[in-house]
Amino acid sequence: MNEDRHIQEVKSATTLRFNDLWRQNFQANRNVIQKNPGVVALAQKFKGVPAIIVGAGPSLDKNINLLGRAQGHSLILASDAALKPLLSHGVLPSIVVSLDPQEEIAKFFQGVSHRGMTLVAPSIIHPRVLDLWQGNVIFFHKHAPDIPVLVEIANQIPGIGRLTPGGSVLSIAYDLAFQSGANPIIFTGQDLSYPQKKTHSRDSEDANIGLGATLEKQRENIVYETDVNGRSLPTLKSMYVSKQWFDWAFTTWKRPGPTEIINCSEAGILTAHCSLMPLSEAIYKYCKKK
Repeated sequence: MNEDRHIQEVKSATTLRFNDLWRQNFQANRNVIQKNPGVVALAQKFKGVPAIIVGAGPSLDKNINLLGRAQGHSLILASDAALKPLLSHGVLPSIVVSLDPQEEIAKFFQGVSHRGMTLVAPSIIHPRVLDLWQGNVIFFHKHAPDIPVLVEIANQIPGIGRLTPGGSVLSIAYDLAFQSGANPIIFTGQDLSYPQKKTHSRDSEDANIGLGATLEKQRENIVYETDVNGRSLPTLKSMYVSKQWFDWAFTTWKRPGPTEIINCSEAGILTAHCSLMPLSEAIYKYCKKK
């Protein structure tokens, strides 16, 4: 019962907060959306290629030095917040994925080159991000049949394809990897909780946000969940809802051929319906072919 309540609270708050902004952003982006490909172009594009989905959780600091070994041997999909940490370690992700419609996320793209990368962006992304981005862009609609404004937006340019959000940008990255045929699908930096005394990877734009301040500011939105090591960790209701979304996607989505899901974050609360493995082992086992 608590799970359903958390989901409804998060969904209602999101819709109330972003309804107008979604519309404004989409109208500003219409021309550029129509001039660029949609995510349908990536369907089965990476069949059988290992995909590594990189989040900006605190656990990324432990494994970020390993990701260079996977470059050229895997499809690296970075969340927008993980872009700068990866570039600072010499790792060029193939794809950068974004979801948030707010202008604030432009900070993830400022001051670095985007050449050689593709941004996979929602049709309702803030136009400031598109002004900054120098590489290729592929658009998608957020698949949310229970949110009327997003249905209305998707119906206006229906051919670009849809990805299903689950409260986290990494849910979009998972759907993209899934639809592209990538296998296995490997997560790192995917904490969905606060396993250390910080909230983000040390090289991310949000690295200076302290855990204590976050817990105090979000006091009414904090819940506790068991992590990969059996510890009870604080997390936000929104991140807990994302965990539930991943449980749902991992168990109900089907496609031709195998789908192997591996969480290599070595921290956090994503524990069910996936294998747990050190990132070094996954890279050695799966990321061999060019």
